[in-house]
Amino acid sequence: MLRVHAEGTERPVGWLGALVQDGIGAALRAMHADVGRRWTLDELAAVGHMSRSAFAAAFKARVGTAPLTYLIEWRMSLARDALRSDTRSISELAAVTGYESESAFSTAFRRVVGTSPRYFRDEARAAETAPRPGAR
Repeated sequence: MLRVHAEGTERPVGWLGALVQDGIGAALRAMHADVGRRWTLDELAAVGHMSRSAFAAAFKARVGTAPLTYLIEWRMSLARDALRSDTRSISELAAVTGYESESAFSTAFRRVVGTSPRYFRDEARAAETAPRPGAR
């Protein structure tokens, strides 16, 4: 549905617009399909059938951020969702998002989100159980 919308728009922007571009879109789909893979810029450029420098420049121009920065931010978005729903342990989450250790994952999470994964999970749990304003 998103692809149909993007193709029907004169000039879609951001990652949605990038999805319909052959090279950038292929790399985005690959990243999303295998988020735990230890992607390199060379591999992503190869998926997009582009040179490394052309891919990096086109990706940043279209998506607004560098490819590996986008990948880290996507991983952390998935991690925040998982921590809110408490579906995995932090070490499991580290493994499925492409980090070799819980420590490496926690460092990346803190850099992107601003808190540790444990603190984020604890705050999400507290917010879920806190009484809502106006509720009796």
